[in-house]
Amino acid sequence: MFLQFLEIFTLVSGLLYVWLQIRQSNWMWPVDILSCIAAAITYFASHLWANFGLNVYYVLMAFWGIYAWLRDSKKVEGDELHLRKPTKKIYVISILITLIGGTALIQVLRFLGDPAPVMEGIIGILGVVGCWWLANSYIENWVIWIVADSLTAILCLTQGLYWMAGLSAVYVAAAFWGYYHWRRLGKYV
Repeated sequence: MFLQFLEIFTLVSGLLYVWLQIRQSNWMWPVDILSCIAAAITYFASHLWANFGLNVYYVLMAFWGIYAWLRDSKKVEGDELHLRKPTKKIYVISILITLIGGTALIQVLRFLGDPAPVMEGIIGILGVVGCWWLANSYIENWVIWIVADSLTAILCLTQGLYWMAGLSAVYVAAAFWGYYHWRRLGKYV
């Protein structure tokens, strides 16, 4: 019963979070922290270790996001959204993290007896890179979230986490909208 409550809380707070994220509101970060703590507990109880760790990482990254977004929001006016361009170095580092980190994570998850190590490993490493890109206001973060959240919805359905699957499906739709919205109102700083 408590875990179902946490799933529903994660769903509701996650919807608020993604709405704030699309609007690039700095309030998204505190909401993210609460939502991710609830999600982490849910995934921990379900032995989905990568998603548990990923939500702990999201909580930690929220503090960087608060700093970076407050810094960059001072560089735009009115309804403009602050964007940054990833450098070639960022692309190379991100690809290496995805390939090497993803492979290593899958092996660790297999060792831990994770029920879906490959899917969780891919989702986990995409989440690491996607959150890093989000906190740094790279518009391409939305593409990463479309892939990661689609896979998360499938994973949650196979594990009986139906509220979390619903939230992930909403995240996919929101990622399409977020990309469009940021593209329309974004200004590179």
